[in-house]
Amino acid sequence: MRKMTYASLVTLSVLVAGWIAGGCSSTPETDAERQARWTAGNLTSFETENGIGPITEDTQLAAADPSRAASGQDIFIKKCATCHYLDHKKTGPMLRDVTKRRSAQYVLNQILNPEQMGKMHPDGRKLVAQYAQFMTIQGITRENAEDLLNFLRSEAGKPALPIEQQPGFGTPPPPAGQ
Repeated sequence: MRKMTYASLVTLSVLVAGWIAGGCSSTPETDAERQARWTAGNLTSFETENGIGPITEDTQLAAADPSRAASGQDIFIKKCATCHYLDHKKTGPMLRDVTKRRSAQYVLNQILNPEQMGKMHPDGRKLVAQYAQFMTIQGITRENAEDLLNFLRSEAGKPALPIEQQPGFGTPPPPAGQ
């Protein structure tokens, strides 16, 4: 019994020493290192599932907030409706059920980091190829992006609307090449 206790203590000590040495010797990834990794196509499993950008961990979501959803609808009409409808393709994909197809983190990263998502994320590259354009950088803050997410979450699963009832109907598409 004593030999087992001693062996267990030695094993545990080696494991702890390795854990401490590994944790102390590694440094956090810099933005430049992260960009280089993304450019090389080396995404973590989290990034593959949730996009690349400022959202780097799971976001715990409460129920959609109606006041933030209303704010998000206003932002959608002003910033997004030139390219998107909820239920009809425009120059970008339909967004009614995007929160059922994508994680909240992915949606936020797409809104906040559209250029790199389109250039470096495999699904973003597919969308650029499908729609023959990059999503326009709108200068949306994280708070505005969360309002948009609340709006999209509040619309998910609702019945499709005719085109003339879409939020932002009549907003012209962007000029070609943008």
